[in-house]
Amino acid sequence: MKLGAITALLLISSATGVSRADTDTAYVQQTATIQALQAQLMKLTARLDALENEKSQTITSSKPVVSARGAAQAKALEGIKFKGDFRFRQEAFDIEGRPDRHRSRLRSRVALVAPVNDNVAVGFGLASGGSDPTSANQTLGTVSSSKQINLDLAYVNWNLVNSDIVVQAGKFKNPLKRVGGTTLIWDGDVRPEGISASVNKGSIFATGLASWVDENSRDSDLILLAGQAGSSFKLENNVSILFGLSYYNITASQGADSLFGIPANDNRLDINGGYLNGFQSIEGFAEIGIPADVGKVTLFADYVQNLDADDFNTGYAVGAKLNTTKWSFAWEYRDVEADAVFAALADSDFIGGGTDGEGHIFKTGYALSKKISLSSSFFLTDRNVDFGTEESFRRLMLDISFKH
Repeated sequence: MKLGAITALLLISSATGVSRADTDTAYVQQTATIQALQAQLMKLTARLDALENEKSQTITSSKPVVSARGAAQAKALEGIKFKGDFRFRQEAFDIEGRPDRHRSRLRSRVALVAPVNDNVAVGFGLASGGSDPTSANQTLGTVSSSKQINLDLAYVNWNLVNSDIVVQAGKFKNPLKRVGGTTLIWDGDVRPEGISASVNKGSIFATGLASWVDENSRDSDLILLAGQAGSSFKLENNVSILFGLSYYNITASQGADSLFGIPANDNRLDINGGYLNGFQSIEGFAEIGIPADVGKVTLFADYVQNLDADDFNTGYAVGAKLNTTKWSFAWEYRDVEADAVFAALADSDFIGGGTDGEGHIFKTGYALSKKISLSSSFFLTDRNVDFGTEESFRRLMLDISFKH
C-alpha cells in the first residue's frame, strides 16, 4: 500500500468514523479505477499513433504521379524562350507632284529559341510581309484579303566551347553593329542568310559574315562577304565609347540583274539593265553615350564609300538621341548617293526605299508600359537628287507596338 494513500484514508476514516476494513476496501476500489484509466489511456495513445500514420500515408499517396513520358516532355520544354510583337502603323505621305496618300499597315512576328545543350541553341520565327527582304509590313485595304506569313528566322547558334566565338548558320538577325540604330546601309528587317562568326574579347569585338544575296544556276552567284571590327568600352565617368571599321563585298554584282529594284531611286544600271558598278565598300562608324540627369544622350556618325564606283559613291549619317525612363527623342541627317550602298537591302522607309536621297529623320517614343509603346517618325527628305527628277518626300508614321 502507498503510505500517502493509507494515511489519507486513516485520517478520513478517523474523522468520519469509518472502520479499518472499510478503508481497505475503498483503497482497493481506487487502485482498480486508476488501472482501468491507465489501460484506456494506452489504447487512446495507440489509436492516435495509428491515425497519424494513416494520415501520413494518405498525404504521400496523394502526390501526383508523373509518367516517364510526361517527365520527358516537361524536360524538353525547359529553357525554351518564346517572344513576339505586333505593330499597327498609320502613315501619311506628301510627295511632290503626287496626290496625298494615307494607309494603315501591320507587322506581326513570333519566334522561339530552344537550347540543344549548354552551348547550342536553335531559333525559329515567322513574320508577316511578302518577299521584300527589307519589310515585314502588310498594307491593309485589299478587300480584307488574307495576309502572308513567311519564314523570318531559322538558325542555329553555337557558342564554341572554351572560347569567345559565337557561330550562327541559317537565316538570322543581322550580327553587324549599327551605331545609333541608323539604317544607312542595312534595313532593320534584313535577315542575312548564310553563316556568321562573332567574337567579343574584353573591349574588342569582331564579326565575319558570308551571306547569300542571289544564288543563280545560270550565272555567277552574288554573295555578301563582310567583316567588322572595333572596340566598345566605358570611361571613368560612365561615358561609353564605340567605334569600328567594316568591309563589304558583294561578289559578281557588277553587271548582274537588278534585284528588288525601285525604278525611281535604285542603283545606277547599264544599258542591259544590270548594275553599272559592283559593291565593294568600306565603313567607319563611331558612337558616344553620355549619362545625363534626365537619361542618356547618344551621339553617332556613320560613313560609307563604295570602292567599285568612281562617282556618286558615298553616304553618311549623323545624329543624336535622348532616352529617358519613359520618353525617347532622336534626330538623324542622312545623305546617301546613288551607288553608295546596295539599294536592295537599304532602308525601306527613308525616301521610300533605296538610294539617291538626303534629308532629316525625327523620331519620338513613349513607353506606356514595359510591353506597350507609342512612337512616331517623320521623314523630311528629298530623293532623286543625283539622277532623275528631284522631288520632296515627306512621310509621317504613327505606331503602337505590343511585345511579349
